Amino acid sequence: MNARLKVHLSKLIASPAKGEYILILELTADRIINVGRLGAISFPKGFYAYVGSALGGFKSRINRHLVEDKKPKWHIDYLLNEARILQVILHETEQRLECLLSQALANELLSIAGFGSSDCQCRSHLYFASHRPNLEMSVGKAIAQITTPEKQPKESSRF
Repeated sequence: MNARLKVHLSKLIASPAKGEYILILELTADRIINVGRLGAISFPKGFYAYVGSALGGFKSRINRHLVEDKKPKWHIDYLLNEARILQVILHETEQRLECLLSQALANELLSIAGFGSSDCQCRSHLYFASHRPNLEMSVGKAIAQITTPEKQPKESSRF
């Protein structure tokens, strides 16, 4: 378990909820991290938003991210060895919206090319900002963009 968060998601969620999630991370110093097949990547000090999906359920996926000593399976596992999780944002849905959320963030933030997107056409699923408020504002905007239904034109009344 990630000692910095001090709680497993299983204590927070008692349902089989599933959907998309965003991990808000902090990297306190510049790092060069070997990220599996992506190779050595330079990560600047700052704040990151990682977009993932947990359509099999939040509990197991997020708990895996919280475990500190694990064999790296995904790109995010390599970064989590160096960064700390500040926040987990869950978006409960039956639909796969991970890429829509990622594309919305791509319009707002810098990204780490190829990170977390080897199974889709997205440029990345990891986004960066040097200041946390900028990252959080962009994440909020992206979530609102994909969760707010488009306004339907009002029907005009005929008399």
